[in-house]
Amino acid sequence: MKHDHPPNSAMETTVDAVADDEGRPKAHAPVKAGRAVMLFTVVAVAVAVTGVFGRRHDEERLARWTQERAIPTVALVAPQRGGETREVVLPGDVEAYYNASIHGQVSGYVSAWRKDIGAKVRQGDILAVVDTPELDQRISVAESELVKAKANQQLAHVTSQRWNSLRNSAAVSQQAADEKQSDASAKDAEVLAAQANVDRMKALKAFANIVAPFDGVVTSRNIDVGSLVKADSNDAVALFTVADMHQMRVYVHAPESYAAVLKDGMTAILQLPEYPDRKFEARIETTSHAIDKKSRSLLVELIADNQDGALSPGAFARVHFQLPPDPNAVTIPANALIFRDNAVEVATLGVDNHVVMKKVRIARDFGSDVEIAGGLSVDERIVANPPESIGDGEEVRLADRSGASPSAAAGQQGAGAEQAKSPEMARGGGE
Repeated sequence: MKHDHPPNSAMETTVDAVADDEGRPKAHAPVKAGRAVMLFTVVAVAVAVTGVFGRRHDEERLARWTQERAIPTVALVAPQRGGETREVVLPGDVEAYYNASIHGQVSGYVSAWRKDIGAKVRQGDILAVVDTPELDQRISVAESELVKAKANQQLAHVTSQRWNSLRNSAAVSQQAADEKQSDASAKDAEVLAAQANVDRMKALKAFANIVAPFDGVVTSRNIDVGSLVKADSNDAVALFTVADMHQMRVYVHAPESYAAVLKDGMTAILQLPEYPDRKFEARIETTSHAIDKKSRSLLVELIADNQDGALSPGAFARVHFQLPPDPNAVTIPANALIFRDNAVEVATLGVDNHVVMKKVRIARDFGSDVEIAGGLSVDERIVANPPESIGDGEEVRLADRSGASPSAAAGQQGAGAEQAKSPEMARGGGE
């Protein structure tokens, strides 16, 4: 029996999708789906591989950049042989050419003083007068002793003559006559001693007038009328001080490193605080030719003319010395020195820009520059401002003339490229 069934649209659609006109099954749909999955897998693998290799390349480049940045960049300075004339400024003390502290030679009381501070005096001018009643009394006694000695001398000579005449008549012995003659000679000696004592007392009396020992200026007066003056007192304060200031002596304690270059006859310039716009000329008169053990300095004496009296004793002066250059000396900047373990070192560059540390000895310090006595030659390449951590054999990078590292710009560009790629790398990693 033949039954009529209603057409099933779903079944027909499926059959149409899988069968062609001749009734054979169609495989286009599954093939296309497989190809799409395979293509997606290949793309994902390619993206992953590209991201991995890109990251590895960026990491290697970053590591190289970091390693390059870890190498310190330094600038170089070249040592100079000889150089220009150097100026050294040292402190100095200005003193008078002659400076006399006048003390009392006799004891007494000041009856008058005639010269005050600032007074110009000539040699022999009376500065003060001392009243000496005790000394006057001693002079009177000494003169009396002299008169007595002369009387005894006269009597001894008369007696000696009489005894000599009696000896001719054999009234006295030769021994007695010789004794009288000896007594007369002794009395002569007593007269001479008494006269010398009187002369000594009168010489002391002359010191009652306190006089100027030379032409100069009274710089201090420490007495007044009625002041007690004691003789033979080493601790007593000077009655007067007189200074000869037609020329001035300037004393400078120069460091030992300058002892070999400061010679007699060298000129110098003095500057004083009270005369900021004026310069005084001076010349080296002599030196002590000996180094002080405590200060390790050489005492230098200079002479400066002072006709107008502008220079004053006790003044402070800045003494400017012009030192001639040493043709064999090597001069480098002070910032190239490294102080380690009580030694001074300099970082130099050897082969392939590796550091070679050399110990040096400073001969003279000029502030910004130093003069090296030995250990360096003029063809050395010296590192300027070396870091404290720099060591022997360490590799360094040279800065260009602008002061930057030659790879600084490249490093900055590489860092910028890494920053620009980092979002893409992040997205690639995310994919």
